[in-house]
Amino acid sequence: MSRRLPILMITLVFLAIIFFGTHIFLNTQLNLWQPKELTEKQKIEDFEYMYDILKDNYAHFYEVKKMYGYDWLEHKKEFKEKIKKTKNNLEFYYALNDILLKLHDGHTRVLDPGTYKYLLESVNLKPYEDILRKSESSYKMWEKIFKNAHEESKLEDYFSRTRKKENVVTEIVVPGKVAYLKIYSFLIDYHKEGEEYKKEREMIYDFLKSIKDYQYLFIDISDNKGGNGQYWLEAIIGPLRDKLKGVENLSIEEIFLVRGGDYVVKILENFVPDLKNNTIDKLPMYNLLPMEVKKSFRYYLTMKHTIKDFEKYLKDIDPVGFNGKIFLVISRVTCSAANDFAKFCKETGFATLIGERTTGDGSRFMPEIMCLPNSGLIVMFEGEMLINQDGTSYFETGTIPDIEIKMMPKNPFEKDEELKQKILQVIKSLENEEKGNF
Repeated sequence: MSRRLPILMITLVFLAIIFFGTHIFLNTQLNLWQPKELTEKQKIEDFEYMYDILKDNYAHFYEVKKMYGYDWLEHKKEFKEKIKKTKNNLEFYYALNDILLKLHDGHTRVLDPGTYKYLLESVNLKPYEDILRKSESSYKMWEKIFKNAHEESKLEDYFSRTRKKENVVTEIVVPGKVAYLKIYSFLIDYHKEGEEYKKEREMIYDFLKSIKDYQYLFIDISDNKGGNGQYWLEAIIGPLRDKLKGVENLSIEEIFLVRGGDYVVKILENFVPDLKNNTIDKLPMYNLLPMEVKKSFRYYLTMKHTIKDFEKYLKDIDPVGFNGKIFLVISRVTCSAANDFAKFCKETGFATLIGERTTGDGSRFMPEIMCLPNSGLIVMFEGEMLINQDGTSYFETGTIPDIEIKMMPKNPFEKDEELKQKILQVIKSLENEEKGNF
């Protein structure tokens, strides 16, 4: 017994070493997979980085102050205190987004994992792609953070999360006379090679072909928050492009003002190498610009299009031969790429706009993005101010309808039905006017 005791003790010690060693190893490995909490110092550094880039580059401080009486830049101390009070990474994410929400700009926000993934798989434009790639490992951590918090909706890809199951709705309002087409989103599932988009494009084409002899077509984008311009160019303009025959040589020019901050200038110089030669004092409408804008902005750039510039999207699409009148229904919800479609219709006369003025956050530029140094979060923001020919800001005016109607329904559950009744009233009024002219 006496000789066996030391052997037993050695064996027990050996097993204990293995047990505790394994325990420590497993805990270490588990900790490697746990999201690391940002320190207060790291959070403040990220906020300061974001604030400084926006301070010198963000395009809409002037309009936000004018429209909402809110000077975002003056609240830095308050914002920092809000960041300091956050107890974990998730609270930090939401605090940043709350701070940006005060700008009332749908294009300015922190990307959640689902939106990040959608953009990463969809955007192949430099330098945007490079900036997104920098955050790949960070967003794996953010995926775990949202998953641990049971916020799976933020993990779902942006395309699936934001689109209704029935994205396209078609209806005959008055047989042989009035057709209705509603599109809730112009997002394209590039990450799935456009499978859903191709089905919808075919569905829209077949519908437009079936109503080609109708007098009126109403295209409803009043609930459409945008997506991709390719959608409306191919799915709508393509089949209906006979309506553009009279304006095929029309030139469309958009003018954007740039603050002059290094961050946005470096991005834009990838596309406009001589940007710094375009100082805003050279603009024909320079004297129409408000003094605050003259002081805050240094450069401008122009984008010119003719109808022929869009032909690459349309060349393989046969027009259906629709010769009736087209109306486009818009509202304050209409923004981004949907807003671009509304502008296109207004500029070309492709459709008569009815409803309410749109939100003015659309342009044919992609919003700028930045990567925060510690969290790896991507912040999206607008770096250009689109101006109207009279020197006013498009962010402020939006697209104004040709025929104004109230879009607020009496019964939210009957919203679309109420809209169709208003559409019929518009037609009746127009037809009465035409009869009165004879």
